[in-house]
Amino acid sequence: MSMDCETQNGFKKKRVCIIGAGMSGLLATKYLLNLNMDVVVFEVKQRVGGVWRETFACTALQTPRHEFQFTDFPWPNHVTAKHPTHSEVLDYFQSYAMHFGLLDHIHFNTKVVEIRYIGQEYCESSLEHAGLWSKNGGPYADSVVWDVGVQKIDGESIEWHRFDFLIMSIGKYGDLPHIPSFPPNKGPEVFQGKVLHTMDYGSLDEKSAYELIKGKRVVLIGYQKSALDCAVECAEANRGEDGHPCTVVFRRAHWGIVSYELYGMPLQLFYNTRFAQFLLERPAQGALHSVLSGLFRPLRWAIFKFLELNLCWYLPLQKYGLVPDHSFVEELSACSAYIYHADLFPLAEEGCIRFRKSPNWSFSNKGVVLDNGIEVEADLVILGTGFEAEKKLKTLLPGPPFADVLENSEGIIPLYRGLIHPHIPHMAILGFSESLSNLYSSEMRSRWLSHFLSGKFVLPSMKEMLTDIDNHYQHWKKITPFFRKSCHGSFHIWDNDNLCRDMGWNPMRKKNWFCELFCPYSNLDYREM
Repeated sequence: MSMDCETQNGFKKKRVCIIGAGMSGLLATKYLLNLNMDVVVFEVKQRVGGVWRETFACTALQTPRHEFQFTDFPWPNHVTAKHPTHSEVLDYFQSYAMHFGLLDHIHFNTKVVEIRYIGQEYCESSLEHAGLWSKNGGPYADSVVWDVGVQKIDGESIEWHRFDFLIMSIGKYGDLPHIPSFPPNKGPEVFQGKVLHTMDYGSLDEKSAYELIKGKRVVLIGYQKSALDCAVECAEANRGEDGHPCTVVFRRAHWGIVSYELYGMPLQLFYNTRFAQFLLERPAQGALHSVLSGLFRPLRWAIFKFLELNLCWYLPLQKYGLVPDHSFVEELSACSAYIYHADLFPLAEEGCIRFRKSPNWSFSNKGVVLDNGIEVEADLVILGTGFEAEKKLKTLLPGPPFADVLENSEGIIPLYRGLIHPHIPHMAILGFSESLSNLYSSEMRSRWLSHFLSGKFVLPSMKEMLTDIDNHYQHWKKITPFFRKSCHGSFHIWDNDNLCRDMGWNPMRKKNWFCELFCPYSNLDYREM
């Protein structure tokens, strides 16, 4: 596998570096190889798969299988579950990489240790069109602009390679865990037991994880999917007379679902059709849409209130104090809704899982102290407190200037079309823009990126990009209290319309007007015609 640049028709191929061989990295690699580009992928682990490589034994796909499918590579026939297991998802990614010949372009066990920008000097006053992007808004400079230093996991020397374009697909959920800060003498240093993050727990093999939690008094911190899945594993390992209940401590409850069907109807009909999304507000909507969405507001409220009441009737949310204090549509708009594990509430009914709401908590020598003064004794505390995705990017980017301008004043990474940072030239950040199916979102953006890198369109002006980004962020701040990431969950069809127009595609993908309005959209609707 050579890293030497090739030539094509007497011209030097553009050389693209992709960092990360998870789902997004594989998609970008496949679409750029279709353009016959010189693509080099660096992956620190020994196989593809990203976050799916190291997760809990009980973890399964959140979205239905048919919504989490590559447009040109179906699931194998032997995978029949609606929500495949994490090992089946990992095998699916591996098969995709093998089928399209991606593995020959991936350097495994190779860590990117430093990135240097060697293009034109950064100058704020030059940010008239697209910052340091080419003068016409194209993807490339007149010469290579990135030096990437890599190191083999089992080596010491650093190799340097030059590229025309850089794609960061390092993922948001892994590598750098978020560890809460505490006042003096109230952090994990005073606790006599063991403290670890769900990331560390997920990296254990099944036997080691079982031995760690068996017979232990376990406290889980958090109420997102990873924390609740971990609670299920802890509770199942400690069933029986000699076992201890697992305690879940959380600051705020969130909406989850148990199925993607409601009384036999696909739940997608309520949020994943043009008509359903027309009822919801979207960024920079016109006057007509504002008027009509206002008129339909009572209908929108009734639909989602019905969903909330149904969940409260079907699940023991009130019994355990787990009814969220915000609406389901706010959860949907933040891409933070999830499917409850099927055994979560049955285990709670058995007394194997306890829930404790506490906006603030701290450590003691015996366990965890809640804000009401109650001490929950523990042998093991597992933190399901998320990840530091922005900080992970900052550690790789050269700074100043780029690491310094990565986030805006509110700590958010501003990305045009969910990919392009206006102030960081000749680079794309893939996988940081989410929807209700992240494979869906990443494949659309990988297509968009391949069209951009092949010169089929150019970027708009700096002012236009920043205005578009600001419209999105003002919208997110307005519709959801959990605005900390780019989420297109409540308007992803409209978002894909914009990507299609950029690429010169017809955004209307259905066969007739009825289906266009009332049939759910999926990734398969965007197969190239």
